[in-house]
Amino acid sequence: MSERDIDWDDLRILHAVAMEGSLSASARRLGVSHATVSRRLARLEEVLGLRLVDRMATGAILTTAGRELGILSARMADDAVSLIRHAKGARQLLSGEVVVAVTPGLANEVVVPALASLGTEHPGIVLTIASGVPLVSLDRLEADLAIRLTRPEEGSHTRRRLGIMRFALVAAKTYDPGNARRRFIGYSHRFDTLPQQRWLIEQAGSDGFAARIDDITGQRAAALSGMGIALLPEFMIGPFEGQLQRLPFDGPLPTREIWLAQHQDIRKAPAVRMVADRLAEAFERDDRFCEARHR
Repeated sequence: MSERDIDWDDLRILHAVAMEGSLSASARRLGVSHATVSRRLARLEEVLGLRLVDRMATGAILTTAGRELGILSARMADDAVSLIRHAKGARQLLSGEVVVAVTPGLANEVVVPALASLGTEHPGIVLTIASGVPLVSLDRLEADLAIRLTRPEEGSHTRRRLGIMRFALVAAKTYDPGNARRRFIGYSHRFDTLPQQRWLIEQAGSDGFAARIDDITGQRAAALSGMGIALLPEFMIGPFEGQLQRLPFDGPLPTREIWLAQHQDIRKAPAVRMVADRLAEAFERDDRFCEARHR
């Protein structure tokens, strides 16, 4: 066996199996068939002279050798991503894809409008707004830029504070604020760890929710329809001030810090820097996110 005998794509298959724990899950992750994964692993086994997978009626699991090589392949995958990051950071062209990960509300109301003219001014830049995915990894280059509501602490990331997200309690104009039994609109239980959701649970109690909706735009729609009280970011209220009323609250309302993060390897890439600067300028000009303001 020599290095030339190994198909490096087969090691990518092994890495996916090690990460996902099964052939079926790794096939879904890679966008290939179960048969392809099985065939590529068999070929790798033949080249290496090792059994990497135990195939049973209930499925297939990695052998000890398979798990050990899976760990090594994970290191190779990290090195490959690092190579791509460095290459992207070294590019001096104002072109290429720039992926921005951001929450749906900020994407629709702030980010897309802020970057709307970029395609005309710099047609070589292609934007991808990843707003429907869970927390992305900048280390694995799942995004070039990430707008987050917590301070990024990873040592390999650079960060910029963009401002403050403020919240307000709102309901439809038809809602009676004197109603003794308040009904709230919030997130589903899988988002109960969000600071604003924890605050809302404290106010609503265990049975005080009229609806649980994971999309913040859906929560706004529910409030507009008269379903109950929503805790909305203030930047999502403005266009609907005529249809929504702000409800008074005796005490502090939640706030979230807004941060822009990127991996330090690509911070000098012209296209990424252009998008990052445009986003920072948009938040700086928008008094809805200022550290202090007068209403």
